[in-house]
Amino acid sequence: MTAPRTSRSTRRALTTSLSLGTIGAAMLSVDNLLGFIGTHPLSGALAPIIAVATVFAALVAAVGGLFARDLAPVLVAVAVVGFVTTRSPASSIQLWFPVAVTLQVLVPLTFAAAGLVHRRRPHSSTAGRALATLFVGFALATTITALFPVALVGFLILQAGTLLVAVTLSMQPVLRLCWSLARQLWSSADVR
Repeated sequence: MTAPRTSRSTRRALTTSLSLGTIGAAMLSVDNLLGFIGTHPLSGALAPIIAVATVFAALVAAVGGLFARDLAPVLVAVAVVGFVTTRSPASSIQLWFPVAVTLQVLVPLTFAAAGLVHRRRPHSSTAGRALATLFVGFALATTITALFPVALVGFLILQAGTLLVAVTLSMQPVLRLCWSLARQLWSSADVR
């Protein structure tokens, strides 16, 4: 699947829903990591609400990616749904142990596959390829720490790092637009 020409509104909706999904997953992951020091910023009913909104946004992004024939957002959205429904404490789903271990490996591998697909895009910028490489690295490290016993906090740091890079990668069109606007403002004589 490559990214053919799609309408601007479809691209905008895809970027928005994917960004909201990855931001929600990253918030849940960081909240889980901060739980080790006894701080849960998303306490009470806020975490499940964010989990539901994240899953909804990721499902919309997956459908948008299918319509746009773009595999990278579909893979990221599927991995986000997998993370929130199986590994986030906000969902607190108790799975049968072999299923839980399998999903614990498949979710970061799906993130890694999304990074590889994004990296192979012909129209990716150098920064986009660097982010995709970082994304693959974090996802593979998370997979390795899921398979081999390491300190749980190390695993959670890698997991949060993976999701934060996913946020940056999903928001790349927005960041590119902001950078272009900043360059235009800087080049105008009024600002200087």
